Order: sequence, then C-alpha cells, then structure tokens
Amino acid sequence: MPLSPHNTELYELGRGILSIAEWSGGSPGAYTDVGNCPRFEFEVTEEVITHMESRGGLRSTDKEATLEAGYTLSFDLDEIAASNMANYVRGEVDGSNPYKIHGITTAGLQKEFAVKFAQNNQEGENKTFEFWRCKLKPGGAHSVIGEDWGMLPFSGQGLSDDVNHSESPYFDITYASTTTTSTTTSSSSTTTTS
Repeated sequence: MPLSPHNTELYELGRGILSIAEWSGGSPGAYTDVGNCPRFEFEVTEEVITHMESRGGLRSTDKEATLEAGYTLSFDLDEIAASNMANYVRGEVDGSNPYKIHGITTAGLQKEFAVKFAQNNQEGENKTFEFWRCKLKPGGAHSVIGEDWGMLPFSGQGLSDDVNHSESPYFDITYASTTTTSTTTSSSSTTTTS
C-alpha cells in the first residue's frame, strides 16, 4: 500500500525509464525503451465554463462545469537514435536503408503511441505511469550545433482509449507494491520494485 503523508520517504528525486509502443489496428504494439530521458513531465488539462450570479452588487461565481479534460506530455531524449529521430521529425526510417529517415510523411503524421514511464527513483516511492494513447510531436527545436548535449524535445497530446480502457480512458498510475531494503557498511537504502 502506498505511504500516506506526512512521511519523508515520499520526497522524490525522480529517475526512470521511458518506453513507447506504436498503435496499430486499434491497440499498441510492443513497448520499446527509447534510451536516456533526462526530463519527463505530464499535466492534466481541463476546460471549464463558469456561471456568474448577478442578483445584486458584486457578481460572484456560483457554478463551474467541466467541458473537457485530458492531459499533455513533455519529455526530452538525448539518445539521437534513428527511431527517435524519425518520431521527432514525424516521419519514418527508410524500409531499405536504415541510415535514411524520411521526414514529415503522411504515415508519420498519423502515428499514435502508448507511453510508459517506470520510475527508478533515487529517493521516493516508485510508480509506473501508463498513458494509453497519444500523439507525439516536436516540443521545441533540435539544436545540431551547440555547447551542450543534443536533445530531442517531445510534446504529446493525450487521446482517449475508451475501447481498451473504458473505466480509465486516459492513463493509470500504479504504485510499486513491494519494498526490499539493502544495507551497506556506510549507509542503508530502500529500493521499491514492481
């Protein structure tokens, strides 16, 4: 069972492994590790409409209704593999030449992905984030000249998967269920696995 606050074991120094699976035929295929991911963020989005009460004096908000809800993703990859570059440029690796990428293709623009981030935190409880279906696109410019490590910044727009996940059509977050502790002569650490 996940820990409850207040507990210093809940403070996180986040790390983890990002994997994606391309959608085909109404469901995702096998997940592929996309390499080192130094930044991974998600945000729940919501559009609301408010109602203002106007019965006298200062108007006040007396009702709010949600019109739509979803999520967005944002992450960086610093392993510039051909498969990662193809997804970044919304294209495809050439079928007869794995050293060539076709950028901005019709098939590349139509790709959808499932995204999984499995935490392997330096500190804090580990969780697995499973985003069932989303569209990935460039989240900023890719610098090919610079004084720092190259990055492929991605952003993602969450899509609903009512067919395969009717009770939770956008994503699930699963806390690790077991804990093992290892001790060394100089310090002790707790590792949570799923």
